[in-house]
Parts: sequence; structure tokens; C-alpha cells
Amino acid sequence: MFDIGTEFYVIIGLYFLVVVAIGLWSGRKNRGSEDFLVAGRSIGPVVGGAAFAATQMSAGTFVGTFGIHYLTGASFLWIWAGLWMGWLISATLVGPKLQAFRGQTVPDYVATRFNSQTARGISALLLVVAYTVYLTAQYQAGGNVFQTMFGVPLIWGALIILGITLIYTMVGGMRATAYSDFVQAIIMAGVFFAALPLLFGKAGGAEFVGDFLTELDPNLTGWSMSFVELAGFGAAFGLSIAVAPYELARMYTLRDRRTVKLAIGVAFVFQAIIGISVAAAAMAVHTMYPFISNPDIASTVMSVDVLPPVVGALFIVAILAAIMSTISGIMIVSASAISHDFYSTMIRPQASDREKLMVNRVAVLLLAILPISLTLQEIDLVQFIVLLQASLIA
Repeated sequence: MFDIGTEFYVIIGLYFLVVVAIGLWSGRKNRGSEDFLVAGRSIGPVVGGAAFAATQMSAGTFVGTFGIHYLTGASFLWIWAGLWMGWLISATLVGPKLQAFRGQTVPDYVATRFNSQTARGISALLLVVAYTVYLTAQYQAGGNVFQTMFGVPLIWGALIILGITLIYTMVGGMRATAYSDFVQAIIMAGVFFAALPLLFGKAGGAEFVGDFLTELDPNLTGWSMSFVELAGFGAAFGLSIAVAPYELARMYTLRDRRTVKLAIGVAFVFQAIIGISVAAAAMAVHTMYPFISNPDIASTVMSVDVLPPVVGALFIVAILAAIMSTISGIMIVSASAISHDFYSTMIRPQASDREKLMVNRVAVLLLAILPISLTLQEIDLVQFIVLLQASLIA
């Protein structure tokens, strides 16, 4: 626990109020289950691209990837090449087909493609299982942040993150998720423009950081991982992002096929800025704090103990934004597998639209609560839980 100033409480509180307000505004625009699941197919390329990026950049980026770069150095950057290859596959082969299909869930497409309700059920079940693992990583990361900052038990930090995200997701649905993701992506990318110059200034400059890390351990600035390891990580992330249901479901929210391609281009820009910045920041922190015992808290240490209070508070908000954007996207997509694919399509196709909307919200609540018991186990470092999930999806 750190001695943190009032700025942290005020800025984090304001951020929570903004996302809840977006949820309430979005909820007023939802007229039925289709609005709840696909935002009326009204999302444009900038908001859509920011939402793609924010959803992908989860706890695995601001907590997990930061921690891995702190632990192993620069070479983990190469996994982004695999990730971006996955986005290219999605932009050229997958995304336009999904948008043109105009379904509501990914299992909708699977069922039609194979003319099989059994295929729908299998894909929906696998989706729920894989994303339960992923939610565990997000909760654990949020809990780590609150535990490190405020000294509260990990589970209480996880429940705070869960509670705020649950409010705006249950009320506003996919529209709230998309617009809150837009705000969150701006925060994530923007905070580095203030943080990196300050961080490297305190660390002694880029040249000193490179020299110090090379002397400490040449692998930190060289190849700490083998080609096989990096190729495996890159393939897991790339193949999973190409068909990730929490990203594919957003294709249905976009206006047309051209919007899909433009939105993926916007996502590239956000990811390039943030991916490179995370690696640079983690290595600067390693220079100042060479012996942090848990790499997952390295970004929190930087925010509270190195950066000025306002910038540090904004960085903590960026971490929370990354976590919450992913939780929200997963909640919607996992819940839709239960409410739309199982309940509305296979069990009770005669359900009214009002009933479907209610079941959507109940499913969000239930699937949000399910991973809490796994979070208490603290299975592994956050990034390795994310890799497990990526491998399942791939």
C-alpha cells in the first residue's frame, strides 16, 4: 500500500462516474434485445476502432504485458507482429462476412454456416468456458491494482471493478460498451504522451536505461525468449484475435463492410502507440526498481511511486479502463451465448422481445459472478492466464 494523494481518489471517482453515465445514456436508447446486443448497428469507424483496441488491450496489456516486459525485457514486443497479422486476417477474410451476415452473435454465424443447431450449442458453450478463464485474469488484475494502491484484499478490488462494469453493461448493453471503450482507448493512448517523457527523465534517459539493463542482464535488451516461444505467443494471440468472439460480435454493431475495415485500421494505430509505450515504460521502471517481487504490480508501482500524482492517477485510470473495457465486452458476448443462442433460439424461440432483454441482463449478472471463485485462487501471473485463454480461442 502506498501513501497516495487526494488526486487519485478524485480522478478515479470521476472516471467511474463517466462510464456509469455512458451506461445510463445508452440504456435510454435500447428499445429491445437487438439494440442491447448490437447497438442498433449504428457504430462508426472511429468509435468502433477504439472499441476494438480497448477490448483487446486488457489487463493482459497494462498489467500482464507490462509485467512480462519488466521481467524479460524487449523481445516480447515481437508478439505484436502475430497479433496484427490476426487483425489483417479479420479485416480481409472474417470481419466483412460477419458484418454482411447481420446476425447478433458469433454462434448465429456458426449455426448458419454449418446448418446445425448443435454447432450453435457447441460454439456457445466453448465461448462461455474460454471467457470465464479470461474474466478471471481481468478480476485478478483489478484486484492487484486496488490491493497495491489501497491495501484492500484482492477480492474487494476485484468486486469494485466488477460492480462498476456490471452497472453500465447491464443497463446500456453493447452501445454502452462501445462508447465507454472509445473513452477508455483515448485515456489509454493519451496518458503515455505525458508519462513517458517524465518516466525516462527520472530513469536517467533512454541511453542510460539501455546501458543499465544490458549490464544488469543482456537478455533484457537482447533475446530473452527463443524464436519458438515468440512464434507460439504470436500465433496464440494472432489466431485468437482473428476469430475472437468478443471482437467479432462488434462487427455486427458497425454500419457497413467499409466501416469494418476502417475501424480495424483505427485499432492498429491505438495498439501501436500503446504496445510500444508499454514496453518502453516497463524497461524504464526496471531500471529504477530492479527487484520488484511480483511483475504484475510494476505498472502500479510506476503510477504511484514514480509519476507525478495527476499523471499517475490517469495511468491508474488507464489500467482500470483496459480491464473494464475487456470485462464489459466479455460480459456481453458470454451473456449473449446464454440468452440468445441457448434460451431465445434453442429453448424458447417464442419469447417476447421484452423477455429476451430481461434474460440478457440476468445472463450478464450470472456470468459476471461465475469467475470470482477462480480469481480467489490467483492461479498464475495475469499474462499467463491471458495466454491460456488465447490458446483456447485460437
